[in-house]
Amino acid sequence: MNEILVPIDLTQEEKEILAVFSKRQFVLIFPAGVVSLIFLLWGNIPFVPALPDFFIRLVIFLVVMGIAISLAYIRLDKYQQFLNEYVVTLWKFRKSQKTYMQ
Repeated sequence: MNEILVPIDLTQEEKEILAVFSKRQFVLIFPAGVVSLIFLLWGNIPFVPALPDFFIRLVIFLVVMGIAISLAYIRLDKYQQFLNEYVVTLWKFRKSQKTYMQ
């Protein structure tokens, strides 16, 4: 019997939540989105008038969501890691004990 081999991309994540997010992406984006949206709508920066306050909160919202989305979706093929894994690896390396040889 002839078998047909179907190539499978093992590097791609399975989209499990709303067919848009994987669990990792959801955990990175959803909490940051909820907190920054609450801050955008009901937050208040003291000693700043209302209109500039809203635009400052909007910029903060866009920056936080941009960082969260880039951590969730950008894959670094050179290191075979997503950006969030790469940042954690760099952080652990910088904080680890190093032995210097002479």
